[in-house]
Amino acid sequence: MSTATSAINYTYLDTIDTLPDNSSIVLRDISWDEYERILAALDERPGLRLTYDHGRLEITTLSPEHEAPSALFTHLIGVLVEELGLDYISLRSTTLRLQVIEGGVEADDCYYIGDFAAVAGKKRLDLTVDPPPDLAVEVDISHGSQGKFHIYAGLKVKELWRCDGKQVEFYRLSGDDYVEIPASDLFPFLTPEALPGFLEQGMNEGIVAMRRAFRDWVKANRK
Repeated sequence: MSTATSAINYTYLDTIDTLPDNSSIVLRDISWDEYERILAALDERPGLRLTYDHGRLEITTLSPEHEAPSALFTHLIGVLVEELGLDYISLRSTTLRLQVIEGGVEADDCYYIGDFAAVAGKKRLDLTVDPPPDLAVEVDISHGSQGKFHIYAGLKVKELWRCDGKQVEFYRLSGDDYVEIPASDLFPFLTPEALPGFLEQGMNEGIVAMRRAFRDWVKANRK
């Protein structure tokens, strides 16, 4: 489902709660100030993702099919940093935006790994002064994320992981674009091919079993 409008009708925002899963609304010719007002208006409504790109605002509703696998990545990252003696902050779908690039995006999860003192305890990110996340994760079960890559590039997010429910891909920021890479820059021993089996295990056998098996794999493969 897709609906377009050239102006904001704030009563229209109330209908978002009634949209079915995997639906999207596209608002066009939205100014930056209007975008920020919409973000504020929808701040307490779960299960939404907003993507802003030069006046085009897409509001997407999610589904359990999407949310379940996306939640597993935080557990895998947790095991990785624990075994490597690091720490991290997960900001989930915090809005990442910069007016100078006229872009904003909400990942399924984003992480500051290792050195996160600059953002620790903050309720709102200001990417004009705060550093961008080290890693963002996009789960493409029902909606594609590659059209958002240029926004992430403008935000200077160093690494992206993309999962379509069957396979995982890793990308590195290179100049103004992303290039696919065979292993993570953050965790050089980790290849994208290693993750789908653990994600499937987490879905079918539970998070504890997945974490235990993944920890054993990390211990055996880390360098």
